[in-house]
Amino acid sequence: MDRKEVGNTVSFLLEVEDLWKSFGDLQVLKGVNMKLKSGEVLVVVGPSGGGKSTFLRCINHLEVPDRGRIVFDGEEVREDKNINQIRSKIGMVFQQFNLFPHLTVLENLVLAPVKVKSINEEEATKKAKRLLERVGLSEKVEAYPSQLSGGQQQRVAIARALMMDPKLMLFDEPTSALDPELVAEVLEVMKSLATDGMTMIVVTHEMGFAKEVANKVCFMDSGIIVEEAPPETFFSSPENPRTKEFLSKILGV
Repeated sequence: MDRKEVGNTVSFLLEVEDLWKSFGDLQVLKGVNMKLKSGEVLVVVGPSGGGKSTFLRCINHLEVPDRGRIVFDGEEVREDKNINQIRSKIGMVFQQFNLFPHLTVLENLVLAPVKVKSINEEEATKKAKRLLERVGLSEKVEAYPSQLSGGQQQRVAIARALMMDPKLMLFDEPTSALDPELVAEVLEVMKSLATDGMTMIVVTHEMGFAKEVANKVCFMDSGIIVEEAPPETFFSSPENPRTKEFLSKILGV
């Protein structure tokens, strides 16, 4: 694990301070603050339009914040620095799978490590096959994305992100585009990553996953983090009325 402690001082892998982002007149993020240690899993829940996806995309500057500060792995994330080097340490899995349709599963996995990190193609191929075995798709090496189910494509997308040896994985509603019967296979892969100590931020509506896997859950609405707590506290005794209202609608309690 990358967590470092010196005396009583904890070194965080990710620190977000006073993050603001707008699109035209629409203020999407309004001073978001968050800290994450290595090995932690943060699950972000909340209504659509609350800023969750924009928050994730700002972390690796797929969206450039209007103001605020993001420090990842001891380095401030800024456009005028080597943003591609920082992004290479942050894997991201989207709602849509974003696989290259004209490339096989193996070619999708090997492309970035060879082109971006100049890894030997033979070495990258061996690694890709190991990761495909890990996500249960070793028999799909030569398949094309169109020949896979949605759940299989999302597992390939996770394996592709892992090819870059990320220190942090971001998941933006990774099961929302899947048929219900395919959701479990993707969540199982994500659970195994958490068990192995991968640092993760997961935007999801899968409350069972949050209860089982998260170290902490935060409720995000109207561009702010309304409440953050360990899952046992978050789900059993939320403090904020807005959190209570949201959970009552989602969980029916």
